[in-house]
Amino acid sequence: MKKWLSVAAIVVLCLALVVGIACGGGEEEEEGVKEVKFGWGLPMTGIYGAVFLPSKQALELANEYIGEFTVAGEKYKWDLIFEDNGWTGAGGVASATKLIFEDGVNIMTQLGAESALAVQTICEEAGVIFFAGGLALDALGPDKPHTFYGQTVGYANMAAFFKYVSEAYPEVKTASMVNEDTANGHEMAVQAAGAADYYGIEWLGAEFYPPGTSEFYPMATKMASKNPDLCYADLRNLQPMREMGWEGISFFFMWGSGNSDQYGWETVQGYLVYYPAPFGEALPESLRPMAAEYEDRFGIEFGQLAYHYVMQLYWVTDALKKAGTVDDVGQIMATLETETLDTPMGPVKYGLSEIDGIGHLPIMPCWVGEIRDGEYHLVFEMSADEAEALTAEIFGK
Repeated sequence: MKKWLSVAAIVVLCLALVVGIACGGGEEEEEGVKEVKFGWGLPMTGIYGAVFLPSKQALELANEYIGEFTVAGEKYKWDLIFEDNGWTGAGGVASATKLIFEDGVNIMTQLGAESALAVQTICEEAGVIFFAGGLALDALGPDKPHTFYGQTVGYANMAAFFKYVSEAYPEVKTASMVNEDTANGHEMAVQAAGAADYYGIEWLGAEFYPPGTSEFYPMATKMASKNPDLCYADLRNLQPMREMGWEGISFFFMWGSGNSDQYGWETVQGYLVYYPAPFGEALPESLRPMAAEYEDRFGIEFGQLAYHYVMQLYWVTDALKKAGTVDDVGQIMATLETETLDTPMGPVKYGLSEIDGIGHLPIMPCWVGEIRDGEYHLVFEMSADEAEALTAEIFGK
């Protein structure tokens, strides 16, 4: 029987979707093929380690599928390097120090907001390209030129989602959110409030609960009393809200097929998922063999965390090809800033300087899925170009 990540485990990490990449010429692994270092600082022990292990496994498998790639006429393969950062600032510093000064990486990411924030200055001072996630947008800017956001952008996905809601559910007049009391949680509320206002939907405010909360009925009571037409809520909050009679439309950024077993189809029926998800018809054809092998090999679902990290591996591989170098940091940065990069889910490009002041936010296709009749169904798609334009219009400074 396959083991599925529970929503509780998923929410623990909240939106800390980040991938770390370290590149630099390595010794030849076999005749004519050189290795490119790829560094990760991520939790590898404890509860966070258990949550991120599927993503580590997915990247290792994706690396097998990508295999050799050519940069400026030379053949290369990724050399994946993983270091345990313990999901802490101190752990981030320790892992980054090893990756930079012992392994000699030129590009890196840390998973976890505390780890990423602690590592950012080290990477900037060392001239290392730093893919970060989980950081507030004020951590990006012209004064931090080596820092790039390393995950799908919440602002773009929220903009696309509210466009879909305004068209598919014109009866929605009010919206709200229940979320963790974290920097990510508050930033997501800003995103939702801005998008709701743009589409003429009244924002009723957000309710926040401390990380580690295990009793959700008090928070559900508060939210049910607001009675929004539309509410961002994970399934731990949604289940008691439904029990209290709330009948509005719910949405969240993640989904796992095992959620229905844990919370029941009466709870998840109609659930909207506003981040791209690799389920059903939404999974690109080119990735289906890899996803099937992943589930067979590891006995777990090829879920959203694994999917987004694999996408990043593909787009960075393409960036190196288009840069024509694996170790010229300046040229790789320039390529990331100017080129459209290929992935199985579609083109990805960096931009949105209207939001972060430098254009280091990755824009990719935005999807909305609906959980219906026991399955995930893709109900809305927006291209990267359209998502960039709409996001800049709604949230641009």
